[in-house]
Amino acid sequence: MTSSDRPVVLFDGRCGFCAWSVQFAQQRVDADVEFLPYQSVDVAAYGLTDQQCAEAVYFVDTSGARPGELAVAAILQSGRGVWKPLGRLIASPAVRPLAAGVYRVVARHRGRLWGVRPPIS
Repeated sequence: MTSSDRPVVLFDGRCGFCAWSVQFAQQRVDADVEFLPYQSVDVAAYGLTDQQCAEAVYFVDTSGARPGELAVAAILQSGRGVWKPLGRLIASPAVRPLAAGVYRVVARHRGRLWGVRPPIS
């Protein structure tokens, strides 16, 4: 966790779609989380590996690290307004399998999705 104990979202800072998604979450969802490109932090401090972070977004809080669709659901649940119930719906047992499938497809093809590719640092 960070010094502020805010949840942290570790994402691929070299992926245009990922950067676009983070910008959307910051502007629209207004989630009370800190977004960090995994390439800029010691992911081991969060109990993760570079390989794990290259394969999925992670939401990390005091209860641990949640990958993929659970990370997306947690981000939304940390937001305001309609985003909270949408996040709960995504994490629900009835919808989660569908959300997991959608997440896998998006993650597999994220290099071909919209978004401006951030500069490699």
